[in-house]
Amino acid sequence: MAEIVADGLTAHHEDGVITWTLDAPSRRNAVNPEALAYIAAQCPKLTNEVVVLRGAGDEAFCAGFDLRALGGPTPPATVDSAAAHASLPDAVLFAATRAMRQSEATLVAAIGGYAIGAGVELACACDLRIATHSTWFKIPAARLGVVYHAAGLATIRDVFGGAGAAQLLMLGRRIEAAAVLRTGGLIDVVAEEDLDSAVAAVIKDLRAAAPLSLSGNRRLLRALGDKTLDDKTLAEHSAARVAAYASEDHREARTAVAERRSPRFTGR
Repeated sequence: MAEIVADGLTAHHEDGVITWTLDAPSRRNAVNPEALAYIAAQCPKLTNEVVVLRGAGDEAFCAGFDLRALGGPTPPATVDSAAAHASLPDAVLFAATRAMRQSEATLVAAIGGYAIGAGVELACACDLRIATHSTWFKIPAARLGVVYHAAGLATIRDVFGGAGAAQLLMLGRRIEAAAVLRTGGLIDVVAEEDLDSAVAAVIKDLRAAAPLSLSGNRRLLRALGDKTLDDKTLAEHSAARVAAYASEDHREARTAVAERRSPRFTGR
């Protein structure tokens, strides 16, 4: 039986398989800091389990970050960028996805329905991804005036390719699951009713693998996907993120989106 472990997140443990379900129907499974903090805290404790990340229902995997849960004003761009970067609104998302990429578990994203913003990044932080025919991906960063953190950009580019990442982050266009399958970002696209059986087949194969082989290959595959950038480039990118969050463009966009958005849909 699934246990509620955080607001909008349940966990189910069975025979070495952990299922984390983003379960917030009123906000289309939009994720909040409490759920992300739980993921960040649990990942270092994992030891060779298979973790399945999924969304409740078949309409949405995750509608993004619950904007109602974001903190207050962001730090001004004039303060030390390293300190400001740690207090940006998406710091908890970065902590969660970093913990996922560093965990000693194999993470599988079972993506039923659309994934937006933070939902895309959570799926990209997993080692394997399966989606349904109705799945599509979208990142409204440009509309919200947000600069993504470097590690998130690297994993998104690794999954969607250079052109796909540019389409998501610079144009804000949605990408259908079939297109992501063709570029290798998904291992399969199945009918909605077949998602559970497809995930079960993946779990079976993972459990049959030799542990040292699985962990060794998983570790290097993650390292190959996490592009390493020089300190100067990372510092400049960090400063750009702080400036973007402190900008009038971001404040106005966030307010406009909140005013347009239905109370039931907070992440799009």
